[in-house]
Amino acid sequence: MIQRKKISVSNIFSMLIMALALLVIFNPNAKGYLIRGLMSLGFFQPDTEGYTDHHENLTNIPDIQFKDASGNTTSLSLLKSKVVFINYWATWCPPCIAEMPKVNELYKKFRNDPKVAFLLVDVDNNQPKAKAFMLKNGYDLPLYTQISNVPETLLDGTIPTTLVFGKDGKLIYKHSGAADYSSEKFEAFIKKNLD
Repeated sequence: MIQRKKISVSNIFSMLIMALALLVIFNPNAKGYLIRGLMSLGFFQPDTEGYTDHHENLTNIPDIQFKDASGNTTSLSLLKSKVVFINYWATWCPPCIAEMPKVNELYKKFRNDPKVAFLLVDVDNNQPKAKAFMLKNGYDLPLYTQISNVPETLLDGTIPTTLVFGKDGKLIYKHSGAADYSSEKFEAFIKKNLD
């Protein structure tokens, strides 16, 4: 007589968890969706109060230059008198994919405000690929590539990295990693710095 082993509910659950973990490890989109789900639960909130300008090496920031899809150039000095939101990202980066809808929501709130500038900087400098990504996902974010060097104190190779400069041109916020920029708290932070 052949005895059959029963598969228990806990074994099935364990196999599903293992399959999900492998999917998240090997599929950037799955990882992005997981992070996005955690954002909806309240994780990955940007800490605007925790950032202080205690970094002495961030006081002499060079005039970083950017180019948009039409070939127009801009720089931090040309954007002085505006609050400038810069997000360094890539189409293959799971945390970037995860936070992009939240960045897009924030952009929609301020896109008509002439005192706020958004620059979504593709670190691969591949405008066509970045534009295709934006169109595919229904985002309406201003795309840029960088045409000058950025000091490692601002961008150490971690993406996404988000920088916010105040109207006086000083860095007022820096965060490496995904964050929910659509939160009311972050919106209030931007508005506070417009005054």
